[in-house]
Amino acid sequence: MQKSEVSAVWKPNPASRLEAGFKYIHQNRMKGLPFLHPKVKVHAVGFKKWTNFWLGVMVTPWAINLILCEGEEGYWKSVPEGKKLHYQFPAGLYDFISVKDKILGEYKMCSLLSPLEEITDDQMAVEVAYAALDEIMKDEQPEEEGTPMVESKREVEEEAVEKAVENTLSKPISRRSFFRRKQQENT
Repeated sequence: MQKSEVSAVWKPNPASRLEAGFKYIHQNRMKGLPFLHPKVKVHAVGFKKWTNFWLGVMVTPWAINLILCEGEEGYWKSVPEGKKLHYQFPAGLYDFISVKDKILGEYKMCSLLSPLEEITDDQMAVEVAYAALDEIMKDEQPEEEGTPMVESKREVEEEAVEKAVENTLSKPISRRSFFRRKQQENT
């Protein structure tokens, strides 16, 4: 039997484990903190297999984060907590931070939104999570250049300034006028 014929061994989907862990953290570690959004609950959103990892979004009352967890055995790279790693998605390169937590285990996190000031309620937070998953899977789009500004107006303004400076500099100034101007500026 060839390697390609052997089905890959995947770790279980981490969504329910993460959701339970973040609920515990919300009720214990985060309880009473002023930046918690009172209308947002904990949700594990859209976890699915992506390349060799589990990818999803964690919605919590304090943040919305992209999450990568170990998926197919043999591909997860354990790194020190806090280390930044870059992952290429169709929409571009994203930075993830390595997290190692006693309750949640090891995962990689990319912050999407924190604090949740722009979020009105729980439903909106979940919709933002799904939209984020959709957006990172879209092909990278070139930046829009928009309509160029009309250069002629800027050139006219620059020419007018240059002309005014030349006129002022070309006029002779007496010593008395020079010192009078200096005294007026100082008063």
